[in-house]
Amino acid sequence: MGISCQDVWRDISDYIDEDIGPIQREALDQHFLECRHCTALLDSMRNVIALYRDERVLAPPDGFHERLYQRLREETKSSRRSFLIWTLTAAAALPLGFALFSARKLMLPAHDHQNPAGGPDPLQVAATVAVSLDHDDKLYHIAGCPRLQGKPKLITAEEAIRSGYTPCPYCIGKARSKKNS
Repeated sequence: MGISCQDVWRDISDYIDEDIGPIQREALDQHFLECRHCTALLDSMRNVIALYRDERVLAPPDGFHERLYQRLREETKSSRRSFLIWTLTAAAALPLGFALFSARKLMLPAHDHQNPAGGPDPLQVAATVAVSLDHDDKLYHIAGCPRLQGKPKLITAEEAIRSGYTPCPYCIGKARSKKNS
């Protein structure tokens, strides 16, 4: 034998497709004459190719196309219906969200502008504020605020803000409304 069975197995597809040179084809022809295993492999491969080329073997059963088209129509209607429901829901949610946003603006009191440190401008409130030495509420008050608890310590408003204190909404709000009146 001129070539091995492994060489035949590697090149048998090219042999069937007639995509090999004449010298290699002659060597494979000689091998097929001498080796019944490789000849059986060649015949089997040719049979498989013939079966795949035969439309009757792979033809779908009767009514297959009609059932397929019907199923596709149902699926398309279902997905269109889902998309329509989603779109209508989103369209309804948009005005609702806008209404809630508008209602929030109407219901909540407007906030005065604050400085970047997070509290009101200390120069607009008072130069000196009171903080509690005994209480951990971290609020600063105008002296005399009834909500100030514990022993008071007087510091500047700027120092209170730097120390992390925030304004008491009760007394600072009253002071502002008196100032604006």
